[in-house]
Formats: sequence, C-alpha cells, structure tokens
Amino acid sequence: MFAFNLIKSFKHLPTSSNCLNILSNSCIACYNTKENSFFNRKRELVKFTNALSGTPELHVILGPPSSGKTALIREITNKGNFNPLFMDCRYGQFNSPTTLYNSIFSQFKLFFENQREILKKIMLETEIKATIPYFFDLKFMLFNKKEKEIIAPNTVINLLHKITDSLPNQNFWTCYNIPPPILIIDEANLFSQLGENSKEEATLLKSFLNWLVINTKQEKHFHVVLTSSDSFFFDWIINILHPLHVIPYVVGDLSKEEAKEYFEIHVLPQYECRELEGKFDHICRLTGTRMLIIDRYVKEYKNSEKKLKDSKFSLYESEYSNLKHGLFPRKLKYLNKLDQSLWKNFDLIKTMEAIVEAEDQGFILEDDLIEMIGSEKVDSLVSYNFLHRRPTSRFANDIIDPPDKLILTAINQSSVRAMEQVLSEVKK
Repeated sequence: MFAFNLIKSFKHLPTSSNCLNILSNSCIACYNTKENSFFNRKRELVKFTNALSGTPELHVILGPPSSGKTALIREITNKGNFNPLFMDCRYGQFNSPTTLYNSIFSQFKLFFENQREILKKIMLETEIKATIPYFFDLKFMLFNKKEKEIIAPNTVINLLHKITDSLPNQNFWTCYNIPPPILIIDEANLFSQLGENSKEEATLLKSFLNWLVINTKQEKHFHVVLTSSDSFFFDWIINILHPLHVIPYVVGDLSKEEAKEYFEIHVLPQYECRELEGKFDHICRLTGTRMLIIDRYVKEYKNSEKKLKDSKFSLYESEYSNLKHGLFPRKLKYLNKLDQSLWKNFDLIKTMEAIVEAEDQGFILEDDLIEMIGSEKVDSLVSYNFLHRRPTSRFANDIIDPPDKLILTAINQSSVRAMEQVLSEVKK
C-alpha cells in the first residue's frame, strides 16, 4: 500500500525542468563576483549558520529556480565549522539503488577515512574503543563499476544501517572541536526517480527518508539540508514524514537595494558596461533582483554590441514563448510531466492579470487565485512553472512583509513582463 501511495504522490515532482536547467551549471557562479567573494546575503548567512550549528535537524531549503539556494549553503558549510557531504540529484544519484549506493559510498567512505586519521592523533586507542566502538569497524564494500554490477535495494539499506550504528552524535565532534558532518542534497525533488520503477525501490526511498530522520531527530548524528526548486516538494515530504521532522525555509531574491549594489559595483565593471550606470531601475523591471538573471542580461547586452532590446533578452523570449504556448494547454508537449495540463486559456489569462496587477507587492495569495480558477488548475499552473509557490516566508527577504499564508509569484521578473505583452495581444 505504501509503495502505491508514494508513487502516486510524485505527480508534482518532475524529473526534469527547463527552469532547473538554468540552475544546474550556474548555481554557484551567480553568487560569486569577479573577486571570487560571496556577495551579500548577510542575513541569510547569519541565520543559516546559527541554524546549522544547533541540534541536528532536517532542513528543506526552497526557492525559485536560480535564486542561489545551493550557493548559499555551500558558502556556509565550506567556510564554517562544518564537514559537508554533498549529493547532487541532478547527476542521477537517485536513478537506481546502484547510483544511490555509489553516491552514499563515495561521500561517507571519505568522511570515515579522514575522521579516523584525525581521531588517531587526538585520542588513545582505548578511549576510541570505549567512546565510539563501531566507528573504526565499518568496512565499505566497493562494487566493480566496470562490470556495471547491479546493487539490490537491501544492500543500500544495510549500508545505511551500518553508517548509523557507527556514527557518534554531534556532541562528540563538538567536544573534540572537530567540524561535524552535514549532509547536503541538492534538488531533492528528484528523489522521485527512485520510486518510479518498482515497489522495492519505493520502499528503499522510504527507508532512505526515514534514515534522514533517524540521524537528525532521533540519534542527532548530523544535520541534513535538502534543497529544491519544486513548489510542491515540501508538501510531498511532510506527507511521508511528520511535519515536526522537517523545517522549511525560502531563499528569495535580493532586495532592490542589494541588487542595485550587485549590478553597479560587481557586474558592470566585470563586463565593462559602465554606460548602463544609472539605468538599474529600467533593467530591474525586466530582470528583477535575481543575480543570475542580472548577470545574464548584462552579458547579453555586451555581446549584442550594446544594442540589446528588452524583447530580445533571451529569458524574456523564453518566458513569452512559454506563455503563448500556455494559452493552448491541450497542445502542450512537456516531456517528463506526470500530470496533464488542467487549465483553460482564460484561466491563464486571469492568472496573468492577477500577477501583473499585484506586481508592486510581488505576490498574490494562493487562496485568492483558487477562488478565481479552482485549486486543481492552480496546482497545474504551478507544476508547469507558470507560477512559483512559497509555503513559508521564512528568510524570503525579497518580499517585504509577506503574509503567513501560501503565496504565489511569477517564476521570475521576465515572466511578468512577458505576461504584460501577452495580455496586450490578447486584448487586441
């Protein structure tokens, strides 16, 4: 019964997304300036550092595509007192039990080897055996990748159990002033890949998620950070795990003041486009305050011999084309979508009108849009990336005083401009 319910609940967890493709190769660069220093995010750096320094928890970091979730967490964990273990689901770590095993193996084998060398230098052998008797006993079995050996789900589950039995709690590392482990999994919505093939794999996925809870809430071994751009990921994971086991956060864009500083002090000198100084307000109407988008605009401006029209900005063109196709939902041919488009063209028109009219506040209430077009259509528009859904306002500093309710935003600012153009054409 669980396997059926688990697979059914994946309908809002796409295995690929055109919006995510932007992030996959640029998530770190969008926050690094030419001097290779992390730009701003002072509030987020302090709050997340404090959160990850406390008692182990299971953190879910949400946010629109390309908003810098991965860059923020990497900055904190690489430079702070942490020992980060990274898994990036974009590279297929959850395609099968074999890829999951290899990913866990590669991260934890190196961790155990490094920590054993450190412990040997600061602890007596008798003290080690008395304090962490199984830490040195864990043996990692390397499978022959050349022969493409298939690993069974139970083999992965056994590895997870052995790691749990061998690890001390976080207080141990703190006591000896050793950076504690922290497991970071990027684009965790791609967990769904593991549950699509069989009941055994779906059970393995449940075991893995329970393993995360055991090592955070129960055994307090390490923090876990899951990042996702999928609007429904948090709903999905708390349907499987208890809401008390998961803490949600939203990483939004910069404030307008921060984005202007990034634009004028870091981006323009990098691309030698000083002639754009003083034009941030105009450019911001097209790019918003997302750093990767600002950077892309200035780069395209320079490559166009400084004659870039707003309508020729690549992200605007992409959003405009997407919206035009969205007016004919029956003709949509989105690959890797597990649900059909449910809206009509007039539903999308009403949605675009609501987003454009609410641009000054930056969001619309999900309940208001549901009242206008219905909950299934709203979910479908979100699933197809015409809207972005925010289940919490925690750390979403790009929206001033967001309400404690579910809110919807455009997927990016270029989409708002494209909505204006499409609406003008529809009304003609």
